[in-house]
Amino acid sequence: MSEEKRMLGNYEVTQSIYVGDKEVVLAVDKKEQYPFLVCYCDYHNPLSAAWATEGVASDDYLEAMEIFTERVQSQIDCTRAELSKFPFDKAVFTKEHCIPDDHKSNIVGKVVVLDAEPKRYEYQHPAYQLILAEGGNGATGGRGQAVFGTCLATGERARWERYDVLGEIKPECMPDWAKEALAKIKEQEKEKKQKNREER
Repeated sequence: MSEEKRMLGNYEVTQSIYVGDKEVVLAVDKKEQYPFLVCYCDYHNPLSAAWATEGVASDDYLEAMEIFTERVQSQIDCTRAELSKFPFDKAVFTKEHCIPDDHKSNIVGKVVVLDAEPKRYEYQHPAYQLILAEGGNGATGGRGQAVFGTCLATGERARWERYDVLGEIKPECMPDWAKEALAKIKEQEKEKKQKNREER
């Protein structure tokens, strides 16, 4: 039984490597004048669909492969630079560092630990595990899975799934960098509320 071909338009994807925030793709359409296409695929959109960008087509396979490998290396360099912002201990948090979570209790306002295992290897890092839960049905113990919050290390506000939450971080396991980040986030929220009151 043959696997279904992955297509980008009329081009068949023959090579792809996902590193960091983008996937680098090499696709082929032998009927085209320039049969070898190299592009990035970004999945940061509401449908999480492959969004091809910065496409370069060539009639020379080796040239296309050179572009492909250069882009992979560029993604490696960008991701390494991103991770270098977090020079703390790289040991990931596990259930042992958490107050057990029954996935039904309200975790809004708590710092919770995300499971590192489902993440790609480069993001299996404590910087992407600690989030301040701020809302969502999954966070309040409702029927849904959505947990909205802020990543302590990056400051990114995003959505996560409750089934990826290992539990609330134990106070004694909370690292200094996370305590500092949490204090900063709370101070920013306080300033924002104060500003909103003044504007009314």
